[in-house]
Amino acid sequence: MQPDFWHGFQALSMKKKFFILIAVLHLILVVVNITVYSDIFNQNNDDSKRYLQVANELASFDYSNMQAYPNCCTAPGYPLFLAIFKVITRLNNYLVAITQALLYVFALFYLINNLHKKGYLSYPLSVLCFFMVLVCPEIYESNGRTLSETFCGSMLLLIIGSFSAGLENISSKILFVVAFCFLSLARFEYIVMAPFFFLFMIIKKKYFLSGISVLALLILLSANGYKNYRIYGIFNPLSFGAGTVIYGGNNLNGDGSWHIIEKDINYIPESKQEEYLSIKSKDWKCRCPEEDSFYKEQAFAAWKGNIMFQLKIIPLKFMKLWSLPGIFDYHSGLTEYKKGMQMGILFDSNIWPWYGKYKHAFYLLVYWLFLVMIVAGFVLKIRERGFGLFDFSVILLFLIITFLYSAPFYGLSRFHVPIFGLLAIYSSFTVKYLYKRYVKKDLVKYLYK
Repeated sequence: MQPDFWHGFQALSMKKKFFILIAVLHLILVVVNITVYSDIFNQNNDDSKRYLQVANELASFDYSNMQAYPNCCTAPGYPLFLAIFKVITRLNNYLVAITQALLYVFALFYLINNLHKKGYLSYPLSVLCFFMVLVCPEIYESNGRTLSETFCGSMLLLIIGSFSAGLENISSKILFVVAFCFLSLARFEYIVMAPFFFLFMIIKKKYFLSGISVLALLILLSANGYKNYRIYGIFNPLSFGAGTVIYGGNNLNGDGSWHIIEKDINYIPESKQEEYLSIKSKDWKCRCPEEDSFYKEQAFAAWKGNIMFQLKIIPLKFMKLWSLPGIFDYHSGLTEYKKGMQMGILFDSNIWPWYGKYKHAFYLLVYWLFLVMIVAGFVLKIRERGFGLFDFSVILLFLIITFLYSAPFYGLSRFHVPIFGLLAIYSSFTVKYLYKRYVKKDLVKYLYK
């Protein structure tokens, strides 16, 4: 082992002041962002309300009369996390944000620490990675919202961190099982990642751990299925929200977005509107599963009617997933279903205050700059150190997320947030390259003091 690497390992193991300072900076960014944009970063949106309602039910330990509406489209993983920490947060907006931000900080440090131990990152580069991820607006803004995106991001960081540790010690095994179960319960579509996780464990000959993980997930899914049976009279181990997200991306409107149907029923084909209104008039215990089936049938009919039309929407969903910052969700509220990104809405002076178009332009530029640095950093890293297991894992997750929200489901910018932290690690390689090329002063030495 080279002396400079050993020095770096000791520094990371013993000197954590820079990581602590960066973590504090991240928490400040989260709190300030919530305070400044309190009209956006609050718990008043429908998704957050459902998460909080289910969290309160779970925390009450009274499951005899669970409500049909909030449980209908809500995967239980994130509400369970909220329920566990309710004794600390009281589900207050600020305290929830700080708690999930601290979880993200821990998960990121766990991953970076293991990458450093394996020689993937030097100590200075570890500090830089930690900084670049936690000052990224995609991360600190999402940590300020009572939504599941950065929670899923934390679980993915823990899973990849456990793989980076080789699943050799008890802590990495426990963290993997816990993170895997929470991730699967937080977003049921992420279960498609499971075969790849288990393939890695089989290659590493972790057969017992694979069995424990499968058993734990099956028990939890069975419990969720029983919960749905108690509420709706149907045993469903997942949720009844799949139809909504499938139809959102596969319909006759051709814009690849889900829309708030209460604003405009024309989101549904005219020939099916009467049937939908009949379903909508029912009690949620009946409406929930029937509406789920209805949406799935309409999505299937859209593909059956014109396959080429649906295939042409995939690039648009890809653009909606990756070309906009996570907080930009202006498509869902539209009542005119046009093709294209319709980004002109962001710069329309008739909609926003005078400074709105400039603020939106700034957010877009920052986000696009991160994307450029990520792509450039990935190329620089591969050139310098080759293609390793971590790189393969990140590319695989990128492809899975891209497929999910470009093909079977609708495209929405915040759906990329769970893996954006992993991607943002590569931006540090770009900063490192620019530093070495243009900065004359040696600033790295201060990290060792």
